[in-house]
Amino acid sequence: MSYRFMLQVVLDLEKLRQPYCGLGQFAQYLGDALIEELDSRGIEPIILARKPQLERFQDRRCLEANLWRKEFLQRHSRLFYSGSYDQNVIWHATHQQTRFLPRHPRTPVLLTVHDLNFLREKATSKIARERRRHQLIIDRATEIIAISKFVAQEVREELHVGDKPVHVIYNGVSRTDTTPIRPDFVPDDRPFLFSIGLIQRKKNFHVLIDLIERAPEYRVILAGIKSDSYALEIEDRVRERGLSDRFLMPGPVSEGEREWLYQNCTAFLFPSITEGFGLPPIEAMLGGKPTFLSRRTSLPEIGGQLAFYWDAFDGDHLYQRFVDGMRRFQQDPTYAERLRAHAGQFCWRTAARQYVDLYEAIGGIQRPGLSSAA
Repeated sequence: MSYRFMLQVVLDLEKLRQPYCGLGQFAQYLGDALIEELDSRGIEPIILARKPQLERFQDRRCLEANLWRKEFLQRHSRLFYSGSYDQNVIWHATHQQTRFLPRHPRTPVLLTVHDLNFLREKATSKIARERRRHQLIIDRATEIIAISKFVAQEVREELHVGDKPVHVIYNGVSRTDTTPIRPDFVPDDRPFLFSIGLIQRKKNFHVLIDLIERAPEYRVILAGIKSDSYALEIEDRVRERGLSDRFLMPGPVSEGEREWLYQNCTAFLFPSITEGFGLPPIEAMLGGKPTFLSRRTSLPEIGGQLAFYWDAFDGDHLYQRFVDGMRRFQQDPTYAERLRAHAGQFCWRTAARQYVDLYEAIGGIQRPGLSSAA
């Protein structure tokens, strides 16, 4: 029996336009894995993205996100807004910030929720507005995916989900076989501690200044887009303390440069105070690097027992935990391999199989022996 196109799934990959942010990387790596898995099961993916990003999907059925408001209903109403809707279409909203949803109220929507960081980031006056906005998309969802148990718990506690299923599907690791390229901004062979991410206040990167001030044998390399004034505050503080040669902020780096930094760092540091998952720590662990995290939100769940944790952010505590963690790592010859094994459980192919299992369950396709989304 052929399953060819018994089911169609709209994949919202609009965030591909932001390749250096977490949601952009999620769209890229999960999107590629989903398309491969959907093809293997005879399910047709329909790609929703901006025009420049659609060029990589020329052999696929696509929807241009820019045309949505003006032309989408006219061009595609038979699929999503006709009186007799196509019951074989499922819509996957791949993040909770999406602006794109099917207009027909009976089209099933699978929603991936990455975090409820607004509870910790926004001013009190704005939290209620954000809660209402999130509740609207939760209300529209048929089923909900959280990228960690922490996020699933917050969704259940902070929003009204009723009897809708809330599943947990972990992200995968996005390090590839990219050839490592030594960045030009690395001036010498001094040992360095690495971190990467959008330079935003929630990432808490400024506390690393106090750490590196106490560790003169190292430098810090903090890569990532300088998205707001917080990056300038860090740079000003670094200059004031005379650490400009030991605290480098090169901005975004290429895939090859990122791979080199992961491979050659002494340790990876991630003091973020609010994460729904936390991909960079897993990428570092995959390379067998000692990984230091804040004991906040989802990070203890993702880092497990092998990461080292900060419980406070004063310089003395940061430094002492770093020294203790490095000692444990250096004294255990199996530690690096155990880190790699831990990181290996986070796999995009596994995530894609679990997502497609849910597509099929929602679409009424029953097959034996499918993996289940925890």
